[in-house]
Amino acid sequence: MKKILPIVLALIMTLTACGNKTENIEDSNAQPPDIKTTPTPETPEPTPEPIYDPLSGVEIEEDISSLRPYAVMINNIKVAQPHCGVSKAEIIYEVLAEGEITRMMPIFSTLDDVGVIGSMRSSRPYYIDIAQSYDAIYVHAGGSDQAYSDIASEGIDNIDGVRGSYSGTVFYRDPNRQKYGVEHSLFTSSDRILDYLPTLGYETEHNGSYEYGMIFTDEVTMGESAAVASTVDVSFSGLKHTNFTYHPDTGYYTAAQFGSDYIDGNTGEAVQFKNLLVLYADTTIIDSYGRRAVDLYGTGKGHFISGGLTAPILWSHSGDNKPFLYSYENGKELEFGRGTTYIAIVPTDSTITIQ
Repeated sequence: MKKILPIVLALIMTLTACGNKTENIEDSNAQPPDIKTTPTPETPEPTPEPIYDPLSGVEIEEDISSLRPYAVMINNIKVAQPHCGVSKAEIIYEVLAEGEITRMMPIFSTLDDVGVIGSMRSSRPYYIDIAQSYDAIYVHAGGSDQAYSDIASEGIDNIDGVRGSYSGTVFYRDPNRQKYGVEHSLFTSSDRILDYLPTLGYETEHNGSYEYGMIFTDEVTMGESAAVASTVDVSFSGLKHTNFTYHPDTGYYTAAQFGSDYIDGNTGEAVQFKNLLVLYADTTIIDSYGRRAVDLYGTGKGHFISGGLTAPILWSHSGDNKPFLYSYENGKELEFGRGTTYIAIVPTDSTITIQ
C-alpha cells in the first residue's frame, strides 16, 4: 500500500503537468484581437491642363500650336456674297484692294471640317505680309505683278487658283455664281486643299515654336480709357463701310455690309465676332487701276473693341515673319476675349464711328 501511494501521486502530477501544456498550446493557437487600421486615401488623378486654340483662345481638345495656319483670299464685292467657310476662321482681315473694293482674308488655325471656301480672289503684297506674320500657308487666285514677284522672291508657300498647274484639282467654278461674272465664281474646299497639300511638299508645322502675339482672357479689362461701343461703323476712307452691332445677351458682335447681314453661305447664319480691331496704316494709290500700297511696318494707332466697350491702342510690326504686337496707350499688353477676331486695316484718314 505504501508503494502504491507514491505511484498514484506521481501519476496525478504528470496528468496535471500535461493539462497545463495543453492549455499553453491552446493559448498559442488563439487568434490575435482585431486591429482596426485607417485606409490609405487614394491619390486623385491630376486635372489635365486645358488646351486653347492659339488664334482664338477657345478651349479645344487637341494641341494644334505646332501647326501652320491657312490665310485665304476672299472676294468681297456685293455680288460675291455670301462668303463661304468664314465662320470657321479664327481671325478675319479686311483691307482695301483697289478703288473702293476691299478683300477679306480669313485665317484658319486648321482647315478641318471647314467645307466650301470662297469665292476666291487675287493677292496683294500687304496681304502676303499679313499671312507671313502668322507663318501661314497662303491660298489665293491670282495676284498683282508685285504680289507674284514677292511670292517668288520670298519663297511663299502658296496655293494659286490661277497659275497653279493643279488649279483644276484644288479649285472649281460654281455655276450658280457665274451669272454675276466668271471671276466671282471660283471656289475651293478644305478637303480639296488638304488632299492636294502633300503633293506640294510644304511643311505643315512651324519650324520650332511660334508666337502669334495674342494673349487671351476670360474677361477683357480695358481700364479707365474704355468707352461704350454698342455700334461700330468701320469706314475705309468713306469708300466702303462695314457695320457692327453688339449683342449683350451673347457678348458677340455681328456685322453688316452692302445693306445685308454678314453671313456664312455654308450655314446661313451670321458670323459672330468676340473682338474687333481697327488699325490705321499709311495707304497710297499706286496705279491707274486704283491698286494700293499699305505700309504695315513700324508702329501705328488703332481701336480695340470687345464686350460693348472700346479703347485706343497701339500696334507694331517689324516684318521678317514676326507677328503684330498690340498694347494700350499706357503700354499694357492687349488681352483679347476668347473667340473670333475681325481686324480692319484702314487708311489713316478714315473716320471710325463708335457709339
